[in-house]
Amino acid sequence: MNKPEWLKHGVIVRVQHWLGVVEDVAVSELRIMVLIKSPKGIWRNQRDASEWLEYIDGQITPATPEEMEKEINAHAERIQRMLADLNAFREAVLNENLVKG
Repeated sequence: MNKPEWLKHGVIVRVQHWLGVVEDVAVSELRIMVLIKSPKGIWRNQRDASEWLEYIDGQITPATPEEMEKEINAHAERIQRMLADLNAFREAVLNENLVKG
């Protein structure tokens, strides 16, 4: 199996509906595996925020820095909302327990 010339370390890629950066590429006679680090991985708190995926033509494609900027901003907003929700939950639980206590 032949690896596309553009598929190499540091390239920003789109994987179906999310974006990431190629960390590593492994090629065998049967398949091409791509290690991709992504904002999605950080948001989901995955180890190293990276995952190995099999390269299938058309499912992993090059993307632009502008697209990655939008992806990072979207995940940053999600994380900020999660933090606000967590802090509101803490306030509610602690205040309720202080009133009952």
